[in-house]
Amino acid sequence: MPNSKPISNPPLSGIYVPLLTPFYKGRFDPSSLKKLMQFVAPEVDGFVPCLSSGEGGVVSDTVWEEVVQCTRANSKKTVLAGIKRGTLVETVKLARKALSIGCEAIMVPVPHKDERESLNYFSELTRKISLPVVVYNTEQNRFSSIAAIKELQRNELIAGMKDSSMNEKLFSRMCQMRVDGTLRFPVFQGMEHQMQYPVGCDGYIVALTNIEPKLCRQMLTKNSSRLNDRIINLFWQYNLGGNWYVSLKALLCERKIIRSAEETILAIKPQ
Repeated sequence: MPNSKPISNPPLSGIYVPLLTPFYKGRFDPSSLKKLMQFVAPEVDGFVPCLSSGEGGVVSDTVWEEVVQCTRANSKKTVLAGIKRGTLVETVKLARKALSIGCEAIMVPVPHKDERESLNYFSELTRKISLPVVVYNTEQNRFSSIAAIKELQRNELIAGMKDSSMNEKLFSRMCQMRVDGTLRFPVFQGMEHQMQYPVGCDGYIVALTNIEPKLCRQMLTKNSSRLNDRIINLFWQYNLGGNWYVSLKALLCERKIIRSAEETILAIKPQ
């Protein structure tokens, strides 16, 4: 049973930053996260802690809670708590924790390659929680058919989609459905090299926002080929097709916005 009466879906549009998770000497670094949030805040509409860019699939539940609480405590803007867990039980547990922390919604990756299995998963998830869910359509597991999107939107707790599937045809079709009024929930582009969006796109949820928030805002406002070319160049320069979160942490550390470029799990730990 859900914790309480379902919360209304938040009106989502614009730019939501999938926050990096700063660490310092092996521990979560809340002071660096606060400084990062202050850096990007003027250009963003909300924050997504503990998604892929925040290494959400490998942080412990304890660290996850610390990061989400820190994000919520340091902004009155919308917080969509990323939940990357392997089982429905684990996802429900953190979803209920996100509710208690005061997040407006959660963001959950598509869990299976099979669309029917994933539709069933989200149906079961939303029967057990009361927070709205933004679906994260990933490269590995994704909804690829309009039939699945139409079925998904019948679930009233589905509040939006971050699309990182790189399926340009599907994304364009969803954007057109937004224009036509036949898609209820907003759709966001999740890949930096596809930020030159079609009409109907509701915004971005891209890691580049951590380091180039003004550029991302300019691109959303102007949607120009010149800005897109600049972003594509940065895609290569910042290693956004590789271990992007480490590269971005190193850049932020160099700019003295965070204290360290550490990953969540270090290969070698000094004694």
